[in-house]
Amino acid sequence: MAGNKYNCDDHLVSALPQSSFSSSSELSSSHSPGFARLNRREGAGGWSPLVSNKYQWLQIDLGERTEITAVATQGGYGSSDWVTSYLLMFSDSGRNWKQYRQEESIWAFSGNMNADSVVYYKLQHSIKARFLRFVPLDWNPNGRIGMRIEVYGCAYRSEVVGFDGKSCLIYTFNQKLMSAHVISLKFKTMQSDGILLHREGQNGDHITLELIKGNLLDDQQWHSVLIEQFNNQVNFTVDKHTHHFHAKGEFNYLDLDFELSFGGMPVPGKSDILSHRNFHGCFENIYYNGVNIIDLARRHKSQIYFVGNISFSCSEPQVVPVTFLSPSSYLALPGTSGQDEAFVSFQFRTWNKEGLLLSSKVHQASGGFLLYLSDGKVKISLHKPGKALSDITAGAGLNNGQWHSVSFSVKRNRISVIVDNDVTASAHASISLQIYSGDSFYFGGCPTTGNISECNTSFGGFQGCMRLIAIDNKAVDMISVQQNVFGNFSDLQIDLCGIIDRCLPNYCEHGGECSQSWNNFYCNCASTGYKGATCHYPIYEQSCEAYKHRGNTSGFYNIDSDGSGPLGPFLVYCNMTDATWTIMQHNNTNLSRVKSANRENPHTVFFKYSASLDQLQATINHAEHCEQEFVYHCKKSRFLDKQGGMPLSWWIGRTNETQTYWGGSLPAVQKCACGLEGNCIDSQHYCNCDADRDEWTNDTGFLSYKDHLPVTEIVITDTDRPNSEAAYKLGPLLCRGDSGTASRQKGFLGCIRSLQLNGMALDLEERAKITPGVEPGCPGHCSSYGKLCHNGGKCKEKYSGFSCDCTFSAYAGPFCKKEISAYFGTGTSVTYNFQEYYTLAKNSSSHASSFYADMTLNREAITFAFRTTRTPSLLLYVSSFYKEYLSVILTRNGSLQIRYKLDSRQDPDIFSINLKSMADGKLQHVKIDREKEMLFVEVNQNERVKFVLTSDTEFNAIKSLTLGKILENSDADEETMKADSQGFIGCLSSVQFNHIAPLKAALHHSSSAPIIVKGRLTESNCGTLTASDSTSSETTHSFADHSGPIDEGEPLANAIRSDSAIIGGVIAVVIFILLCITAIAIRIYKKKGIYSKDEAKGSENEDSAESALKSEISMQNTANENQKEYFF
Repeated sequence: MAGNKYNCDDHLVSALPQSSFSSSSELSSSHSPGFARLNRREGAGGWSPLVSNKYQWLQIDLGERTEITAVATQGGYGSSDWVTSYLLMFSDSGRNWKQYRQEESIWAFSGNMNADSVVYYKLQHSIKARFLRFVPLDWNPNGRIGMRIEVYGCAYRSEVVGFDGKSCLIYTFNQKLMSAHVISLKFKTMQSDGILLHREGQNGDHITLELIKGNLLDDQQWHSVLIEQFNNQVNFTVDKHTHHFHAKGEFNYLDLDFELSFGGMPVPGKSDILSHRNFHGCFENIYYNGVNIIDLARRHKSQIYFVGNISFSCSEPQVVPVTFLSPSSYLALPGTSGQDEAFVSFQFRTWNKEGLLLSSKVHQASGGFLLYLSDGKVKISLHKPGKALSDITAGAGLNNGQWHSVSFSVKRNRISVIVDNDVTASAHASISLQIYSGDSFYFGGCPTTGNISECNTSFGGFQGCMRLIAIDNKAVDMISVQQNVFGNFSDLQIDLCGIIDRCLPNYCEHGGECSQSWNNFYCNCASTGYKGATCHYPIYEQSCEAYKHRGNTSGFYNIDSDGSGPLGPFLVYCNMTDATWTIMQHNNTNLSRVKSANRENPHTVFFKYSASLDQLQATINHAEHCEQEFVYHCKKSRFLDKQGGMPLSWWIGRTNETQTYWGGSLPAVQKCACGLEGNCIDSQHYCNCDADRDEWTNDTGFLSYKDHLPVTEIVITDTDRPNSEAAYKLGPLLCRGDSGTASRQKGFLGCIRSLQLNGMALDLEERAKITPGVEPGCPGHCSSYGKLCHNGGKCKEKYSGFSCDCTFSAYAGPFCKKEISAYFGTGTSVTYNFQEYYTLAKNSSSHASSFYADMTLNREAITFAFRTTRTPSLLLYVSSFYKEYLSVILTRNGSLQIRYKLDSRQDPDIFSINLKSMADGKLQHVKIDREKEMLFVEVNQNERVKFVLTSDTEFNAIKSLTLGKILENSDADEETMKADSQGFIGCLSSVQFNHIAPLKAALHHSSSAPIIVKGRLTESNCGTLTASDSTSSETTHSFADHSGPIDEGEPLANAIRSDSAIIGGVIAVVIFILLCITAIAIRIYKKKGIYSKDEAKGSENEDSAESALKSEISMQNTANENQKEYFF
């Protein structure tokens, strides 16, 4: 536990005794390190070394591990001596130093610009250490190194425990079920493998944290670990590098015992652990769900027991590593000249494949021997001028960053080398020359000046770390070398290993394999689908459209839908015959038949695609349009158990939400294609299958709402009744269009004018006349071809044509000419709320006069069409917050009446159109325009009738528009309320009020528009002008309420009643029936020999299932031809 992080800024240096200060050297006794306290003037006013070079340092001993949060520096008092930049190093033991790093690199602190100003630095992350060392890098060129320092921080609470590689600590906790576990600890070790912690269950579930070879965590420095486990989700953090993963297994939780062991496993476990080697090193501050484990162990609590010996201290091996920083680094050590044997051993670690490890000259001869790395192997070369006496190799892959030991011996005419104490990785050779040891050994490289005949420079220098150097079985004291007592060196860092892992974090993207040398890292992008230094740039196109623009033809291609994003490439089929379609297949494309499924035992099928859902989503987002065909055949198998009831079948898309709309329909309407088009086999239902017929029918169409695609699961539950069955087939995901590719790949499409080249205006029209594909002028389609978009649609230019924006039109279709019509049943109401349409920023008052002041109208433009046989009827009603209203009704005699009440204190203005009864079942078109007091009404393209309002001309604070029955409290007049009592039963089509299309909004945008629909509203084609509207002698459909009583004895309206017509009709029917019977008999005879019934409970393969179903449906359709009704 750290001290209070909000107050960890105590002065740590000022109270230290003189003995706590040390340095590499001192200029004089008055420049000793004890005078290096900030703002003090004793002695010479600071510390200065004997020689100012990059090997000097100033060190303080804080007495115990302390949290250090900031540092400050000054130059020597009143002098020209100050340091302009420096490094910080820290250690627990005064050996094996570690450099302070920030932003993934060794951090050089900016120092002073004069002798007395204080430069203060708050550390980005605090240091926990006992010893701190300042290493000057640069200093005033007109002076020497001079420093005064202060360090800021606070006490650090540290509980440590030491393991000897043969022991472990076991913690047993309360046996209550916990789904969340948090474990935090720090460790340090010189061993590259070993178990840190282990927890296991009875069924083999386990969590094991283990060091394995291949890391740099064996540097005898503290490393932090945090494990956060919730059920089978795990967050794993080591030294600020976090990895998120799910534990493997079938279940979403881990079944573990209530026992946790640290440092090893008490007994061999049931799980397959990579290594059973126990941990050798130290732990600090082990916490499990907030419990201090080491504190419990120190106090011998009952929850803790030990296996083997542990100590509550951390021993520090006195190993002094040395870092060879550059190819010019070297270490020269003396040998015993003239001996008939020589023995040298050391350990090294590096990322480089090549480099000189050791060179020495043979005594009183012109030859010598070399020990060097070549392609990650140790090689020995014994040579004399013009001749190589021997060349042997040992080991492999020694540039993996791990510590490797080398033992090299020469005795008379025999040489040998052993790598990693492995006899199998050793090499021996005999030579025809007596060898005597030379007087110098050069490690890592050679001096660049002086007599270099003793050192071979034909190999590049070594970059890496060495330790435990021994010559003739005597360990070399590297601290004495550092103090220049013996030996010589250049460009070394003594008492630290500066190796870093440049592949952590891994900057190679998309699974690129990272490798490294001492100075650089490299990415192997083979088989990733990417290229570049970090495997960033995709080698595959982003879409089929892009391949087409490159000139490719239809075929299989890899696409990378998010480019250089995290998603990888995947294989699709590109159909480029006309429009470019991207086809993504799944694993279940056959027609499948289903029986015996119910809610308790549903038939559920999952679809797995050739790409991940993330890859599919990126492709869908990139496309202009996507669709997926869903074929569904049914026989006594419903989607809904009743209108608006619980779904009996549903599907799930990539949003993981249940969907109950089907092919050809729209989201959130719980309909099929026939329900939207108004042509279901039973008009009481919105899907053919919901008619629950004992014969095959189908609801088939394309699902095309991109946010819900692709289909990932289908559930069917209504096939367990007698003669009940369903069959389904889901097509592949199809996408087309790629706006990004079009703009990136195609040439320019559009107009250019005022083009100047070198300041001269070009005559573009003359050039256009002689340039293929270019036309003079730029009128555009919308202005060149008259009125292309109808019914208020807006024409928009496109690159090679135009499009119609029907947003503010009551019509739909490519030219805004397709009528939007709906059948209204008894009590049906459609209410459009204007206050939700307008953006109301004026909300300073809740009173209607201020809140809706900007919604006052002095003009209306209203168009609609209708069919009905009911009177009186309310066609349209617009209300306001001021008890003003507009109503359009059919009176009891079928005349059209418009009622304006724009003054709440007066009776309404009433305007009637008494042409004939308009409740005759024919399609009637009405157009109403008001401009202040002037009102114009046009019916069925007859001459416009003009009226004048006598009341107010402003329609204030309009509230809502209602089609059908009024649901809110109304202050309308008596005639309007009589019409409203019936509501409207029949067909309304293409309703437009100014720029609002309320009926279109109710049918197509009910989820986003401010619309309320009550009762039965069915989209249909009833607003289309048919022959029955133009020929009065033909039958017209009766729009009687389907749910009310119907007088079946009433003759069809306008039917011809002549006897001759009736007789002729009867004769025709008889002849037709005879022909049908003959055709049925022939078809049944042909089918009899080829149709065989083979029903299975589950799914069948495509050939048998699909062909059998087709035969069944064909037989059914033949038999049903007798049952169809015809009117002549």
